[in-house]
Amino acid sequence: MDEARFEAAIAPAVNRANMGLARYRDVLKGRKAFLFPDSQLEIPLARFLARECGMTLIEVGTPYIDRLLMDTEIALLPAGTALSEGQDVEKQLDRCRAARPDITVCGLGLANPLEAEGLSTKWSIELVFSPLHGYDQAADLAELFVRSSERRRRLSV
Repeated sequence: MDEARFEAAIAPAVNRANMGLARYRDVLKGRKAFLFPDSQLEIPLARFLARECGMTLIEVGTPYIDRLLMDTEIALLPAGTALSEGQDVEKQLDRCRAARPDITVCGLGLANPLEAEGLSTKWSIELVFSPLHGYDQAADLAELFVRSSERRRRLSV
């Protein structure tokens, strides 16, 4: 299929997604994200956060990088995005704490201690089990990240 025909076919869905994302993009744009390795969804999530929501990626950690599956996604990340494969939790925690991201995507075991240190977290397991498929749920995915920031704002004194 030629590219123009493909773009025309997906245009209505892309427009709906962009309209849904608009209100969340305003909240997320320019915010910093740090993704700990947990689910192997980190690279596509990071691509979404950067390209669709305007977030700045501090580090994108993933347990394993399958180059056959992820090279296309990695190419869509902003130039210079720090990627880490595997887990060296202490070093990753040090980098995260030093960067003070606006949103930290991590497993449940790290979330509570990081929240206690004043960092806003999003549980990676929640992203695994959320029914997010394609353009129609793009705004739903962005809203999950906005909720973390909103919860932190409401809890601040």
